[in-house]
Amino acid sequence: MTKVVIDLGTYSFKYAIGTKEMIFEPQEIKCSEYGDPYNGKEITDPDQFKTIVVKIFEALELDPFKCYVLVGAHAHDPYQLDEAIADCFLNELNVRGLFIAVQPILSMYSRGKLDALVVEVGKNFVQIVPARRGWAVYDSIKVAKISENVEIEAITDLIQESLNSVKESFHDTLLQNIIVTGGNGTEELKEKLEKKLTQIYTNKKINLIRVVSSKTGRHNSALLGGCILSVQETFNTLWFNKIDYKKTGQEALSKVYTVPEEAKL
Repeated sequence: MTKVVIDLGTYSFKYAIGTKEMIFEPQEIKCSEYGDPYNGKEITDPDQFKTIVVKIFEALELDPFKCYVLVGAHAHDPYQLDEAIADCFLNELNVRGLFIAVQPILSMYSRGKLDALVVEVGKNFVQIVPARRGWAVYDSIKVAKISENVEIEAITDLIQESLNSVKESFHDTLLQNIIVTGGNGTEELKEKLEKKLTQIYTNKKINLIRVVSSKTGRHNSALLGGCILSVQETFNTLWFNKIDYKKTGQEALSKVYTVPEEAKL
């Protein structure tokens, strides 16, 4: 079965076919052509949202019923957005299987990391997501709306808030594996952030990794990570389908947030 990855952005949806290789072909569809039905936190127009998704399958020349779909979304409160996504893909389009992931975790996979602190700086939001053994530490995710002039102080405050909610024994690992990504995750921002964090954590080793700008770089890192993750054999048990969703509702969605015991802090 084909694995399709769709990365939901505020201004556009990017999509590609799952692949085990680092070489992939990202494609994009502009949301403004369909009334901007997704604002980063919720689906504001389900019909137009579905229209965009249908266009994606048409462009890929694929039957949704024969596909598994991994959706990358902004970090959000569990279930509310997920229910709207599940309704579209499972009830409306009848895809074979579905999984919903937060974008920063997918960006982490594009760098081959399992333990990291992902700092995703987009056009409108900054997302701070700590991860252990490939899973997001959901209670420690921090999200904030930002202006065009990205403020380093605001980002470092969020990083501190996130770290303070994680066990101190895991701080060294996270501080040595900070991944900076997103459209505004520039080299200049990385350098300023590294300088600021070094001043704050004077007794810690700080290491920032920036996802470079290219077809497989920071603008497409979540999409690439999703493509890599979707085809892993170990991922096959995590898909949920229409039958699961009809029977158990949120219990099926909870697979997204059910962290294995070995990955818990």
